[in-house]
Amino acid sequence: MNNNPVSVSDVNVDFEKYFAVEQLSDGAKSRINSADILAVPANYGPDEYYFGQETIDFIKYCRQSDPEHTYDVLADEVKSLSLHSFDIWMPVLYVASSVLLPFVINMVSNYIWEKRKGREKEETEVDVTFLVDNKGTKKSIHYKGDAKTFKETFDKIDISKL
Repeated sequence: MNNNPVSVSDVNVDFEKYFAVEQLSDGAKSRINSADILAVPANYGPDEYYFGQETIDFIKYCRQSDPEHTYDVLADEVKSLSLHSFDIWMPVLYVASSVLLPFVINMVSNYIWEKRKGREKEETEVDVTFLVDNKGTKKSIHYKGDAKTFKETFDKIDISKL
């Protein structure tokens, strides 16, 4: 396992190339401005965009667990990569406001806990990226590490200082 599962970096969030490649409808594009938390695709190569395999299940989970916020997917059709292990590949999550980040981290933590029920002894790695809009500055927070330590890793970090 990775000794430092969290990495933080400044990021330029520009979906124009994705929009051009996927030819998204105006309705799909407008979700950037209407969702509190938006699952966005990861770029896997020139003109290749995919969602994490947990995208649809996670968005459904969030909508059922938290009707106060809006959750959506930046796509007309979700193309995802499938794994053949018990690793949890979350979608890239675009968080409209840094104020929501602790809440979203908690939602991911709860989802991981639910997903692992009955399989707690299995080695499971989580891969998730949060893109956070903090008053015009965009940050990427990536976690790739043990599912068992996801919550405690973020509990040790002062999110407000990221």
